[in-house]
Amino acid sequence: MVIVRKLEYLVALATAKHFARAALACHVSQPTLSAGIQQLEIDMGVQIVKRGRRFQGFTEAGQIVLAWAQRMTRETDGLREQLRQQQGQSSGTLRIGVLPSTIPLMKLFTVPFRRRYPNINLSITMHDAYEAQQALEDGSIDVALTYLDKNVQRYGRAQRLYTEEYELLIRRGTRFSGEILVPWEALKELPLCLLIPNTRVFGTEESELLHETLSKTPHIVTSAIWMVMDHVRTGQWASVLPRPVRVMIANDNELEAIPLPATGAPLEVGIVLPRMAPRPRAADAFFEVATSNESLKALNTLLSCPVQPRAQPGKAKRPKSPIRSAIAAGARVPTSRKSRS
Repeated sequence: MVIVRKLEYLVALATAKHFARAALACHVSQPTLSAGIQQLEIDMGVQIVKRGRRFQGFTEAGQIVLAWAQRMTRETDGLREQLRQQQGQSSGTLRIGVLPSTIPLMKLFTVPFRRRYPNINLSITMHDAYEAQQALEDGSIDVALTYLDKNVQRYGRAQRLYTEEYELLIRRGTRFSGEILVPWEALKELPLCLLIPNTRVFGTEESELLHETLSKTPHIVTSAIWMVMDHVRTGQWASVLPRPVRVMIANDNELEAIPLPATGAPLEVGIVLPRMAPRPRAADAFFEVATSNESLKALNTLLSCPVQPRAQPGKAKRPKSPIRSAIAAGARVPTSRKSRS
């Protein structure tokens, strides 16, 4: 298994693109990892890694060796899992890549998965849609929660989970509180605290709208979601976040989420598995849990529940209009913006 370990070092280096981080991922020292790769070069009779003080990529021959290393490590992982299952065990680590906007939803899948497979560890990393596709193809993740597009046939298995939508996040009682819908144009009337608009939680059209808005209103931009939440909580700023964030504020007495209109053709978020084989059985098991009737029902309940102001003592609750009910159920508001390609 010595050669397999050296190949694992190589795959880790390709993923981390940094010697120290690759060594950390392999739970070895950096000199040990470097020595293992150098010995692999001697064994193969070719230079694999471009020489330099920092990682600069792989040589042409190194790319060929890397492709073989990725296949062999996947097959070795599959062999280990098959042997564990033959012995009545189920363990190891399942690597899951997710869109940042799906993070608040993950417990809907991880909790029931752990109940069924308590010995399987989970490694969850954030990616944009392109990174997730590449990571599935090179074998650095086993399953992904990502956007589905017209090329969904590239995956071994795929199923839609929900439609991505965006909402205005405000403190209860401030401007627009109690509205059933706020147009994007109205954001220019508010000081905003936003995640950086080109961050991976926004679609292309939403990023363009937010860039335009920020040029016309006082704002804070940050990469920290908790900074956004804390500033909105003061009532001095508003924000725009994907609909799953309502899960984080479902029982919050201070914050309120109001739907924003769709900007074009809907973006579908789904769970996908790679086409390549062998595929870890744990990946298919996680797919089955995430797409079970129980998980999908819980997901729909969370995303359909409107986050509106609670009735004040002594005040009658405003009846829910048909439009409000439709929005709460996930209906989209038509706009004249062109559809996404």
